[in-house]
Amino acid sequence: MNSLGRHILAEFHECDPAMLNDPAAIEQAMKEAAEASGATIVQSVFHMFSPYGVSGVVVVAESHLAVHTWPEYGFAAVDYFTCGEVDAGAAIRCLEERFAAGRVTSREIERGLLGVSGEGPGAFASPGSEEPAGVLTGPGNREPAGVLTGPGNREPAGVLTGPGNREKT
Repeated sequence: MNSLGRHILAEFHECDPAMLNDPAAIEQAMKEAAEASGATIVQSVFHMFSPYGVSGVVVVAESHLAVHTWPEYGFAAVDYFTCGEVDAGAAIRCLEERFAAGRVTSREIERGLLGVSGEGPGAFASPGSEEPAGVLTGPGNREPAGVLTGPGNREPAGVLTGPGNREKT
């Protein structure tokens, strides 16, 4: 299979809480990680939450590097999506050091899987269809599923559900 990109999901545990609550330090670490991977930085945006926590993204020419921190738990979640040639492992190692992480886990997901020929919708196509499967759609796979809605607005409604879309019961 061919894919359009790679998505690395990394979790940093037992991190320095003060580091994870400092938006300037997080932004600097994320930019260093992007540079260590060989990516080309385009722009960055970071936000400090109250009472604590930082979220931010470094947009790179190859896609993006994003972070969400929970200093109260010593935890940071990072995702690195790339459709170019970068060393994502170098970025993760850089952040492991900067966050003073005691433990790091990561996984890689291929995004935009293509058919064997390298063209077409590939693995995520609806049976007998030339269109994508409508992963985030509702009835008939044509309407938005109301993501981020549902009982108490705490759980997704209809994500990965609907006729012909691996119904979830």
